[in-house]
Amino acid sequence: MSNLLPEKSPSPSLSDFIRSLVIELAAMHREGKAHGAIKDEVKTWLATDSAAFDPLKFRAAAISNTSYDAGITEDVAAFMACARFWISRSSSQDHSLFRASHYPHEKLPLPFLKLLEKTEEAYCHPRAMSDFLEALNEEHSEAPELPADQPVPELAPPPAETPQQVRTPAGIPISIALPNGTVGKPYEIEPGKIARAIAAQCNDNPARARIAHLQLPDDCGLYFDAATGAVSGVPSRNLEQQLHLDYISSPSAASISCKASLFINPDPTSLWKDLPTNPDAPYQKEPLDHKEYSLGHFRVVAASRRGRSHANRGDFRDDDFAIGHADSTGWLVVAVADGAGSAKYSRQGSRIASQVARDWLVSTLDSPEYASLGNSQSLENPAQPSNPKRAIRDLLYDAARLAHYKIKEEAENPRETLPEPSVIRNYDTTLILLLMKKTEAGYFAATFSVGDGGAGFLLEPKTATPLTHADGGEHAGQTTFVTIASSLADKEENLVSRYSQTIEPDFTAVLAMTDGITDPKFPSDAAFADPKCWHALWDELKPAVKDSAALLEWMNFFSPGNHDDRTLVAVLPASAPANA
Repeated sequence: MSNLLPEKSPSPSLSDFIRSLVIELAAMHREGKAHGAIKDEVKTWLATDSAAFDPLKFRAAAISNTSYDAGITEDVAAFMACARFWISRSSSQDHSLFRASHYPHEKLPLPFLKLLEKTEEAYCHPRAMSDFLEALNEEHSEAPELPADQPVPELAPPPAETPQQVRTPAGIPISIALPNGTVGKPYEIEPGKIARAIAAQCNDNPARARIAHLQLPDDCGLYFDAATGAVSGVPSRNLEQQLHLDYISSPSAASISCKASLFINPDPTSLWKDLPTNPDAPYQKEPLDHKEYSLGHFRVVAASRRGRSHANRGDFRDDDFAIGHADSTGWLVVAVADGAGSAKYSRQGSRIASQVARDWLVSTLDSPEYASLGNSQSLENPAQPSNPKRAIRDLLYDAARLAHYKIKEEAENPRETLPEPSVIRNYDTTLILLLMKKTEAGYFAATFSVGDGGAGFLLEPKTATPLTHADGGEHAGQTTFVTIASSLADKEENLVSRYSQTIEPDFTAVLAMTDGITDPKFPSDAAFADPKCWHALWDELKPAVKDSAALLEWMNFFSPGNHDDRTLVAVLPASAPANA
């Protein structure tokens, strides 16, 4: 937008000059650069192509408050008081009703810009119009005769204004820091907060201060609302930049320049690399695995994915799982294993442990003698020899021991060529074993676990029973493994602590998972025991268990500090819909 009176243009007539004021102000209204409104009657009266314009009639409207509609009179007076001040560079009129523009970099005269933003104070008296007309023709009579084509004196353009920088009362320039944001996450600065922050440092009245303009980078996803001073949006890219803003300390003050720093952090997930594994390394394993089954009275959805920490280094997925079903007796078998990240071949240890235990349990439980096992409704201490469920605990214990010995065999006689001799601790892995069966009394579930991770039995309404207890290791954050002989010591105290069982008339889901899930979702033992936490997890999972691919995608959630492999097996009633 240019000056109303260009430096080298011919001096316009009074009518052209007044029309130019109206046209310019109307344009700024349309562009959202001015508040208030121009009354339609005045627009028509002063329209560029209208023959109705009459300077004498215009002058009369300014002199009298009763000659025309009061609204027209006020508009005319406001126009002309400002225009007179610009042309004469002096005025006895009180111009406090005008505020400085938010756009000080536009090449418009400051007095005209002050016209654009009206305060709540009363308008200037219409007599200002008469003062202006008198200044134009240099006459001071009460009612001078002024031809319609009276020229306006040509003026030199006003000097360019250098933006001022906000300073504290001590004279120190102010540069404020806006709150940090993150790419992809909603960002918001409440209305008036930026202005209040600057006002506090300058000892200005924060209720009167505002930000007229904030220059945000293009395509950054953030937007500034000049009417409220709010900033909102979703950042679309990284940013570390000094922004320019225009600060107005009060309605009658000019806008002054200030700097604000803004830092938008990158999306954390974008910082992680997804490197391929070494194709020449032994014990190859895919980074992702997912399966789903309909097995007797159960529907099973399972998935396992390499964690971000492993992907960032090009390491293998160390987790594994195995699902089986004894068709003739109705027993469901689930095995979930988490290989230790510190053990170089734990990916193979978890595979051996889960598959060996699954295969042996399915083969054993498929025998007729186990068809009725689990039908007892008694939940007495399984250590009692008379309790038939002790046989289930012994089966699970034997399966875990067999997994231990098969891993030991692999360490002593590897099936693949290794660069150096190996030991069983190179294959460290946890192991969770879950058995389920539908009986005449309801759904029976039993677990035997070594290490961390966990399993739980979810029921409605909003109840849940944890089925495992996480082991601790020698140091904080450590656990134990099925490869450690002492973890499988044949001592009643040890076996009782690793075994759990329950029976319920119905169930919502049974979940078995590695610590890549339990650590972010159950940050403490108290949370693991809290049914609310289990059902909070289930609320997240319900849309994801429609199929294994959806479950695998759900596992890609971001949790700061939790970047391990993730494996989860969800057991649902066969009647549960796929889109639960």
